[in-house]
Amino acid sequence: MVARRDFIRIMGGGVLAAPLLAQAACAPSAGLPDPVAAWNQPGAGQDDDRLFALAHGILAPNPHNRQPWLIELQGADQAVLHVDRERLLPVTDPFDRQIVIGCGAFVELTCLAATLRGRSVTVEPFPDGGGVPRLDDRPVARFTFGKGGATDPLAARILTRRSNKAAYDPARPLDTAAARRMLAEGAAPGFRSGVVADGRLSALRDLVSGAYVTEIVTPAAFEESIELMRIGREEIARHRDGIDIGGPMVEAMAAVGLMSRDQIRKPGTMAHEQGKSMYRGLADSSPAFVWLISEGNDRATQLNAGRAWARMNLAADAGGVAVHPVSQGLQEYAEVAEFKRRVDALVGVRPGERLQMLARAGYGKVVPPAPRRGLEEHLVS
Repeated sequence: MVARRDFIRIMGGGVLAAPLLAQAACAPSAGLPDPVAAWNQPGAGQDDDRLFALAHGILAPNPHNRQPWLIELQGADQAVLHVDRERLLPVTDPFDRQIVIGCGAFVELTCLAATLRGRSVTVEPFPDGGGVPRLDDRPVARFTFGKGGATDPLAARILTRRSNKAAYDPARPLDTAAARRMLAEGAAPGFRSGVVADGRLSALRDLVSGAYVTEIVTPAAFEESIELMRIGREEIARHRDGIDIGGPMVEAMAAVGLMSRDQIRKPGTMAHEQGKSMYRGLADSSPAFVWLISEGNDRATQLNAGRAWARMNLAADAGGVAVHPVSQGLQEYAEVAEFKRRVDALVGVRPGERLQMLARAGYGKVVPPAPRRGLEEHLVS
């Protein structure tokens, strides 16, 4: 009854809702940065081809939109990628596997963008070792920029690529040819990929939504996400990272005290209960899931998994397919161990392999780009 009463406070008769929604839709962000400015002609005017490529690299998909990349330019033709250890996810990603995958996606987009300037890039993963059992200050990758090389067609998709977290059309099956192209782009030695769109689909939907609810009812795991939520346009603009929660309805709910971190934390509130049920709807709307499995699970393999996933994501965009990684059932903390075991069994993970990525795939509305902090925030000397 509380949730229903609160909803009526916003929507009832339009008395409260109309002015709040209009104000939210038009209110400026008080001189704060444009959270999606980095997507607008990245690297334009840069004479240094490394900076041009890196300005595209920061648009890569990454867990919880942490953007954990620190970049050091060296000499005239090298760049070194470090991880910002203040931006790890110690509860839900206790071994930094997902962060390394996000670094791999950054590497791939950087290399693809370099081809737009006629440059080739050699990547040396973890050149000084390290990263086990946790990431440290040693480099994650070293880039060496060379001359020559044809433009990779996937580079043209960098600016339109999205992780589409909206509902999909459940009645529209995943196009077989589009799926085949996605899987082909993710093909690499030591990896295999595939699609679940058959009799296993219902069980996988249950596992995906169940793992998400388990994360919400695990206090430390949920708190990690809550602290990274950016609620409303001003928080989104101020931080330009994390889990952005925006739109007119969010602004209206926040204005009357129904949308806040405390509300999201508290069982029984509209914000909490809607959040808890959200993944059920998203999972049920998905006509398919795509997956990426690796032989082994060392740091170089994780980095290459991120590179393969980035290519699959870009190929999906080229084919008009929406994708959304669902990582809760793949994670390594104790409370989701049974979900991980069951997801592995359903997808067909073999001994010695690791399921690195699982994502919803289907067709939905076009969504805006996720916030980015801008290249300057990642450069270190």
